[in-house]
Amino acid sequence: MNIKTTLKSTVAVAALFAVAAPVANAADDTFKSGNKNSLKISGQVARALWHADDGVSEKVFNTESSWTSSRVRWIASGKVNENVTAGATIEMNIPQSNPAGSMTLGTSQADGTQAAAAAWAIRHQYVWVSHKKFGKLTLGNTDPGSNGSSEANYSMNGMFGGSAPADYGSGIFYQSTGTASAPTASTATVGAATSNIDGISRTDVVRYDTPRFAGVQAKVGVMAAGNWDVGLNYAGKFRSVKVMARAGYADTNEAASAAFNASGSITALHDSGLNATFAIGKTNYAGGASKSVDGQANGNAQAVDTNFDGVADPHFVYYAVGYNAKIFGAGGTGFLFGYNHAENVVQLANHDDNESDNYSFSVVQKFDSIGAQIGLKYQSHSYDSKTNTVQNTFDDVDVIALQTVFAF
Repeated sequence: MNIKTTLKSTVAVAALFAVAAPVANAADDTFKSGNKNSLKISGQVARALWHADDGVSEKVFNTESSWTSSRVRWIASGKVNENVTAGATIEMNIPQSNPAGSMTLGTSQADGTQAAAAAWAIRHQYVWVSHKKFGKLTLGNTDPGSNGSSEANYSMNGMFGGSAPADYGSGIFYQSTGTASAPTASTATVGAATSNIDGISRTDVVRYDTPRFAGVQAKVGVMAAGNWDVGLNYAGKFRSVKVMARAGYADTNEAASAAFNASGSITALHDSGLNATFAIGKTNYAGGASKSVDGQANGNAQAVDTNFDGVADPHFVYYAVGYNAKIFGAGGTGFLFGYNHAENVVQLANHDDNESDNYSFSVVQKFDSIGAQIGLKYQSHSYDSKTNTVQNTFDDVDVIALQTVFAF
């Protein structure tokens, strides 16, 4: 990995962005319709320039962002009476010119080759009604109650994914070094080998949110096929320390995966800017059931080991320490070191007792006046597994990424 060349490129782009960005002006995003409801239009464009090295080959990619997508949204709301408000949201992921999760190394994709652009995709589409005393009811395609349960975070570096470590390089296959010949691509990708075992993400749901009491709120979702989930969250401050905690449970035993997820996270922020985060989670499968491969959403077509014994359930733990600083007048600057350790996430033949370790360090600069931010992140992904009792060895995958997000 040519660190000097990559750093020179990313620093140059960062400097250009920092000089040019502050000249833009924020626009008024509020509209009024004939029936007195308000309509807000917003969204973001997220792009990245990143370099990956799997120990055998390396490339630079110009892609869409990985953790957060380019999108546009329309939010309508109106007041029924003094106690009741109602509204609707449509949010769309725009077509991607070059999805980060589709990028690979090796002869299968030459430098500069673009992946097929994705179509418009529904991100959120729902209606809601909220009462000041009795809570909020939501109907449509959106997050159920457990989503975000492993992602509590007071760091300013959330644009890089927090406890979910495989934001860039998720489609890259680990190179197996256990043979006498030259290293060969394994059947496990970076994205398939790790997870933060979060709750259920966007789906068709009926969700009820309780009012917040003493800093605590509950969310309950009911989905198709009888699946359901629940999430709890807390936010409060104790003298000079803000604390946020989340926990979630998702039951999908009525689905083909026959599983449930349980995860939680806690984060704390001192008035000085120092912050720390801890997250943990586990997936339990019904005995003998075949398991889907986490990471296939990134475009990784990988066979599922349908003969897995159902004992080694995936689990993870995440630690992070950071500092939110005020160095420049344009906005805050965030520094964050994170570590994710995951086990048995890969559910493929010949990947028994698999473990992944993911280290990252990131720096993010915000430009508050225009809703923009730019960040630089280094990640190192390592992986181990067995074939029966034989230990497999793989090269690490190293990634350095420059990401920009411009919100409007």
